[in-house]
Amino acid sequence: MTPEGADTDDLLWNTAARYADQTLTQGETDEGLYWRRSDTRHEAAYQRLLRIAQDRALHDALTQFDQESSGAPVSRRALWQRPVVWGGAGLALAACLSLFLLPPFMAEWTTPLSVYSTRPGEVRELTLADGSHVTLNGGSRLEARLTGYRRHVALKSGEAYFDVAHDASRPFYVGLSGGKVRVLGTEFNLSYLPNGVELDVYEGKVRLTGDERRYGDFTRGMRASLESGHVKPLSRFDPQGDDWRRGWIEPDHWPLERVVQALSRQSGLSIRFADEALKQKPIVGRIRLDAPEAQLEALALVHGFTVEKQGDVITLR
Repeated sequence: MTPEGADTDDLLWNTAARYADQTLTQGETDEGLYWRRSDTRHEAAYQRLLRIAQDRALHDALTQFDQESSGAPVSRRALWQRPVVWGGAGLALAACLSLFLLPPFMAEWTTPLSVYSTRPGEVRELTLADGSHVTLNGGSRLEARLTGYRRHVALKSGEAYFDVAHDASRPFYVGLSGGKVRVLGTEFNLSYLPNGVELDVYEGKVRLTGDERRYGDFTRGMRASLESGHVKPLSRFDPQGDDWRRGWIEPDHWPLERVVQALSRQSGLSIRFADEALKQKPIVGRIRLDAPEAQLEALALVHGFTVEKQGDVITLR
């Protein structure tokens, strides 16, 4: 196309955009109607821009685009109220948004949310749509919506071990209370603790991000916590050691409350504290998860508390 032709096209689209804006904000004018009827190309351009302006999907895509670009919430204004310079640049923007933003968002809207949950005492193994494997511990809940464009899941409660299928074009995100995890393909464990979330990396690299967009990158054998939206590195661990998936935990000065949480997830037993101060008693050692009563009795002898059982409820005093 010659430069002169390009100028003519720009004028056509600028004029069509002006009359579409008038129709949407003030109502149709005689001047606009006359211009549209004078040439079939005018009518086609006008109708195309009008459809784009009224497209709810594009409107929501722009809202999301604004939010991700600025980091601030954006009100749901009508598309034509946005400060957009139409003309050649505006047409290019509309075309790009239609071609590149709408498909991912449409896929997101049309893909149902999958919810996976386990009861206390139940362990469940999952294979997600992208080939990633997840092992859910007892008392856990995972929500997933994976499309050809995005891989997003959310661990709402409990504990899960992730073996993520590698896909450089689609990072895998795990939403958490107070932050998120981003990976391409790796193995890691996430566990909700009484005071936050703990991350253990078994293979690859994991980025843990808090509420304030501060993050840390962690690799094999590294451990971190997410507390009140803040990321904190912890002491290293042995990825080849036993863990909850093999029926063991190895507390390293864990508070007793965390040990009890691990026993409850695996056994389904209801374990309560009669003394709040007892929750913070530090525990060190190696504990089997398939024999919670025996393990609690042994800990009671060492740490000076008692174990009482009434029905399905165990009380620690």
